[in-house]
Amino acid sequence: MRKRSLAIAILVICLITIAIFFTQVQAENDFFSELKLIIRVYQIVKNEYIEKVETSKLIEGAIRGMVESLNDPRSRWLSVEEYEEINVERKGEFGGLGMTVGIKDHSLVIVAPLDDTPASKAGLQAGDKIVKINGESTKNMSLDEAVSKLRGEVGTPVTITIIREGIEEPLEFTLTRALIKLPNVKYRILKGKIGYIKIIGFTNEETSRNLREALIFLKQEGVEALILDLRNNPGGLLSEAVKVADEFLSSGVIVSTRGRNPAQNEVYSAHPGGEGLGVPLVVLINRGSASASEIVAGAIKDHQRGIILGTTSFGKGTVQSVIPLEDGSAVTLTTAKYYTPSGVCIEGEGIKPDMRIEPFIPTSKEKELIDKLKNSEIVKNFLQKNPEWENQDLDKLIQALKEDGLEVKEELLERVLREEDGIEENDIYNDNQVTQAMALLKSLQILKKQILSLNETSTQVR
Repeated sequence: MRKRSLAIAILVICLITIAIFFTQVQAENDFFSELKLIIRVYQIVKNEYIEKVETSKLIEGAIRGMVESLNDPRSRWLSVEEYEEINVERKGEFGGLGMTVGIKDHSLVIVAPLDDTPASKAGLQAGDKIVKINGESTKNMSLDEAVSKLRGEVGTPVTITIIREGIEEPLEFTLTRALIKLPNVKYRILKGKIGYIKIIGFTNEETSRNLREALIFLKQEGVEALILDLRNNPGGLLSEAVKVADEFLSSGVIVSTRGRNPAQNEVYSAHPGGEGLGVPLVVLINRGSASASEIVAGAIKDHQRGIILGTTSFGKGTVQSVIPLEDGSAVTLTTAKYYTPSGVCIEGEGIKPDMRIEPFIPTSKEKELIDKLKNSEIVKNFLQKNPEWENQDLDKLIQALKEDGLEVKEELLERVLREEDGIEENDIYNDNQVTQAMALLKSLQILKKQILSLNETSTQVR
C-alpha cells in the first residue's frame, strides 16, 4: 500500500513537472512567434525603405515605442546622451533655465521654477503650460525632447510660449540660459526666533545631510519654532525624502510603496533621534510641490507633527526606477505607487493643506498703484532718509501720498517699500504664506506660554 502511494506521488510530481515544462515551452513559443514578427518588420524596413536606415536607429525606435506603448508619461527610454544628462543633473550643475517640467494632462507644464534662475526672474510660475519652444509646438513632444531643447550652452537664448490659467492670450518669454547650480537647502532666522528652512530639491544624496546641518545650527541659535518650505520643490530621490521626514518624526510609518510584485513592497519607518523633533512646525506647500516633497508633507500631516499651509500640491504618487542597460542607455520605469501613512495614494490628487492660504496676487488696480508708488519721488525721498523704515510710523507718508493723489493702505505700502529699499533679506516678509505661517507660530508660542503659566498656577493652588 505504501509503495503504491509513493508511486502515485512520484507520478503526480512528474505530471506537474511535465505540465510546467510544456507551459513554459508554449509561452516561449508565443514569445518567439511575436519576436519573429518584429524581426520580419525590421527586415522589410531595412531592405525596402526608400532610404538607407541605420540599424541602431531602428532598434532605438523599437525600444522607445515599446515603452511609450505603456501610455505612462513617467516611463521612458533614455538614450545614452539622455541618461548622461540625468547623471549630470544629479551632480547639481548644468546649463539651462532653472525650472522643472513635467507632463500633466498630455501637456508640457512647469512643475516648479527654481529660485534665482532665469525662469524665476522672468516670472514663470508652477502650472504654466509650455506650448512652444523656439516657435516649435510641444504637442506630442516627449519630455526628454523638451528638456533637451530647454537646456543648452550657457549664454544662449531660448524663447518659450506659455498658457497661464486666468490669462486669455499666450505669453512669450525669451530667456538666456545660465549655469544652473542645484542647491539643496537654504535657511535663516526670521523675526520672533522662528527658523526658516527651504528645501529646493531632493536631487542628490546631500539633501538630508544639509537639512540636518541647518536644524543643528538653528537650534544652537535658539529658534523656538520652524517653517519648512517645500513650495516649488519638484522632488527627487525617495531615500532622501524618507531621511528628511525622519528628522521630524520619532516613530511610525513615513511612506510605503506597493508594486505589482508583493515581494517588492516596502515600508519606511521613522526612528528616534531626529534634529527636528519637539519644535512647533509649519510646512509650506503649493502646486509646485511634487513627489519627494509630497512624501515629507504627507508624513508630517498624517502624524499631526506640524501644520500644512498653502495650496494643494502637484499630485505625483508613483515611484520610478532607473534601470541602466548594457550600451549606456537606460529605462525609467514606473515600478510602484507610494502611500502616505494613512494609506492614501495621492496620484493626481495631491496633499491638501490644513490651512489653505493663497499667495498674494495683486489686482490690476493694485498693480497700477504699485507701479505709481515705485516711481513716486515721495517714496524715494522717504527711503533715502529712512533706510531702516520698518520701525517708522507710516501715517505721515500715507498722508503725503494721499495729498499727491495716491491713496494706499499701509499693508500695500509696506510691500512696495520692502521691494524698493534694497534690503533683500527683508523681501521674504512680502511672502503672504510665510507671514501667515509666522503669525500662526507666534500664536502657538503665546498659547504655549499661557498653558505653562496656568499649569504653574494650578500647582501652587494645590
